[in-house]
Amino acid sequence: MKLAANRIYEILPQRIQQWQQSPCIAEEHGKKQLERIRKEQQNARLRLTEMERRFHELEGIIAKAKQQAVQQDEEVNEGDSEDTDLQIFCVSCSHPVNPKVALRHMERCYAKYESQTSFGSMYPTRIEGATRLFCDVYNPQSKTYCKRLQVLCPEHSRDPKVPVDEVCGCPLVKNVFELTGEYCKVSKRKCNKHYNWEKLRRAEVDLERVRVWYKLDELFEQERNVRTAMTNRAGLLALMLHQTIQHDPLTTDLRSNKDR
Repeated sequence: MKLAANRIYEILPQRIQQWQQSPCIAEEHGKKQLERIRKEQQNARLRLTEMERRFHELEGIIAKAKQQAVQQDEEVNEGDSEDTDLQIFCVSCSHPVNPKVALRHMERCYAKYESQTSFGSMYPTRIEGATRLFCDVYNPQSKTYCKRLQVLCPEHSRDPKVPVDEVCGCPLVKNVFELTGEYCKVSKRKCNKHYNWEKLRRAEVDLERVRVWYKLDELFEQERNVRTAMTNRAGLLALMLHQTIQHDPLTTDLRSNKDR
């Protein structure tokens, strides 16, 4: 122990002086990485704020759409006049189905197969300020919390029964993306064109919010690793184990020209 202490007293002051006199390339790279990570975190937070705004905007659109009245003259869908002999195949069960009821069939078929698999975690989701993301229903058998999106979980969330007088209410568009400000006023039970449009719109927004939260978590982990590396770089163990030899005493900056 005395020999080890003498080595520290003899070598460490010289290493500390050398560390302070010569610029550290890894330290400069670490600072650049922290600056880049902070910019990405700021962009991710702005993206998250935008997605939260879209989340509340979508809820307002759905609430406004439910206030529309059903128009009896619009009961016939555009697809009703198509050839009834035309059939397409379900992507889940491969059975041939009529195009008019294909969306309903595929949605139910997907829910049936999806509910056979569980996605769980031992801990519930705790995200400050987030609303309606994961299902988080506790399963006492597996002792896990469900980690599907809440709006898409076929195992713990059932579609409510649609009243007879409820309108479809899907916002109509032109040229694929341009909103017209009008809503589909066909009865929700009879509208095959916009089946479950609220669930799909909500799932789209929630999935993007989850992606941004995952990106933020990844950036926080990167920042922690960089800070830990910068802290340990000037520690006792690192200074004792590593040394940069200056063969030219007149050259104090050991960086290459491109790094200066």
